[in-house]
Amino acid sequence: MTAEELFKIIENFDLSLLDNSEFQEDAVREEIVNPIIKGLGYSSNKPNQIIRSRKLPHPWVYIGSKQKKIYIIPDFILEVNGKPVWILDAKSPSEAIIKSSNVEQAYSYAVHRDVRVNFFALCNGREFALYDTREANPILHFPIKEISQYWKSLKKILSPENMVSDK
Repeated sequence: MTAEELFKIIENFDLSLLDNSEFQEDAVREEIVNPIIKGLGYSSNKPNQIIRSRKLPHPWVYIGSKQKKIYIIPDFILEVNGKPVWILDAKSPSEAIIKSSNVEQAYSYAVHRDVRVNFFALCNGREFALYDTREANPILHFPIKEISQYWKSLKKILSPENMVSDK
């Protein structure tokens, strides 16, 4: 998907849908997040692969001396050549993606022992926030309707080509 195609999808998206109580996280994933990820150069196929809802075992949950199997499940793990490079978690339009427990949740995915990536992002359909695990505040934050103004910066950080050199 070209940047122009992505911008057209976002520009033609009826933002008033975000105020509809039936437009939830799954709709944000399908209508907004998927086009962004594909626009960045990822697909269902290798080498730049989108992994959806991978179960990650939580390594330290015990009840007494018995380990309890608990999983955390990020919406998207983005991989290049079979290695995770960043994660993205979609949220419903009513959920905060700055200074909220949602940020902590996404951070826990990024630092998980089976993932260990520097970057994680959240998108609630209204806005997009990109974090570096080494920083407390987002390194990039913008309203979705302004994605064309931030696209170069987003691509510079998250495109598969740049992720390979970052790793």
